[in-house]
Amino acid sequence: MRILNLKKTIFEKKRMYFYYLIIPFLLLIEGRFSLDVNISWISSYILIMAANSVSFSWINNQVKLFKIHIEYFWTYMAILFLTVALFPIGYILFGVYGLPVFFGVLLVAVIMGNESAMAAAVTLSTVATVVGNGSFNVFAVYIISSIGAVFLTKKFVRRFDFSKASLWSLIITTSMLLSLEIGFYPYQIHLKDLIIGGMNPFFSMFLAVGILPYVEYLSRIYSDIGLIELGNLSHPLLRELSIKAPGTYFHSVVLSNMCENAAQRIGANYVLGRVGPYFHDIGKIRRPEFFTENQHGVNPHDSISPMMNYFVVVSHVKFGEELSKKYRLPLLVEDMIKEHHGTRMVSFFYQKALSENLNVSPDDFRYPGPKPRTKESGIVMLADSCEAAVRSLKSPTPSKIRNMIEEIVNRIYNERQLDDSGLTLKDIDQIVEEFSKVLSAMYKNRIEYPKNPKEVERVIKLAKM
Repeated sequence: MRILNLKKTIFEKKRMYFYYLIIPFLLLIEGRFSLDVNISWISSYILIMAANSVSFSWINNQVKLFKIHIEYFWTYMAILFLTVALFPIGYILFGVYGLPVFFGVLLVAVIMGNESAMAAAVTLSTVATVVGNGSFNVFAVYIISSIGAVFLTKKFVRRFDFSKASLWSLIITTSMLLSLEIGFYPYQIHLKDLIIGGMNPFFSMFLAVGILPYVEYLSRIYSDIGLIELGNLSHPLLRELSIKAPGTYFHSVVLSNMCENAAQRIGANYVLGRVGPYFHDIGKIRRPEFFTENQHGVNPHDSISPMMNYFVVVSHVKFGEELSKKYRLPLLVEDMIKEHHGTRMVSFFYQKALSENLNVSPDDFRYPGPKPRTKESGIVMLADSCEAAVRSLKSPTPSKIRNMIEEIVNRIYNERQLDDSGLTLKDIDQIVEEFSKVLSAMYKNRIEYPKNPKEVERVIKLAKM
């Protein structure tokens, strides 16, 4: 374990040196399109390095996913490189206000969030300032317009949100240019700069919309828009699941409703909370008959040993992970597949092994993990256990359902499965409330109507009261 931690630490340091020292150098070469080393070139390198170091240090501490998945680091860098590679073209064709800074900031915002976009805006605006020969106006216009547009738009759930962000950027850019040009003596208004600065966000938007699907596919970091398209139930894996394991498919749809409501209640990503559960049990396609929800009388577990029972049940996590890689599902959905059981014990087969006097320990019957590392993944773990438990109730009532959910959630919490998820006690209380609402509405007892007409009439009157 110490050796692994040491290797991880060395890798982190190398990555930091690479980002802080080499990336600014490459960005400068791309932006200036020159290797002519002189005093101004060195000063520009120091300027970009300083901005880059500050922005990435902030994002590395603020955005948890950068620590979980290395793909976030490489994708973020690739977007920076791609954006700056377009700077010379924009500068030659349109001048200093034709640099597609907003393209990179918008792309990062859509797939990684507003915090990441703010860091990208600092770096890209600094490079744009270097390309514009150190003009403060250039830096002020680009950083304020790009950050302002992203934060005023807040979330990118629909394609219209791209247009909304571009419109905000246009308004801020033109306002900034007018303020800078007429705010200092002598007063000057350059109509060409106003037109180019105003149209730049829309050209950047078209470019971002066009390249977004390719970025999602290559990086497996999906925007909310990509997740919505993925969750339309026509995906080949979901169609196969509905045919081979219909019980699991129904279970996944129920979980989707539970997780979406809970995620929205606590302020997590409700789009991921809806789409991820569709795929969380996708590994059950391989041996659906070994899982209770797909069984019809015959239980194949009865004919094999407890250890084999355990291996068969746990294998659905591994197979689901393989399928997620094969079909290039989002990284965060793959996390839900791996993490929705955490490192919990398959207690039924452990107890069965003990009853057969087998020499086993609890660790022999645990899922491989890891534990949930995001709020959305933690919600899926809770929902998965709660739905299965409530489904087993013979006469469910709202109070029974609530008590069962609280018991399951407390058990998982006491097992320390949610330690890395980021869920607070307040979040957990709100999740329990949402789960209770959804499951009570779904599994509540219904009035049994008798065949006698007089009895039917009496029951209908009671139901209307």
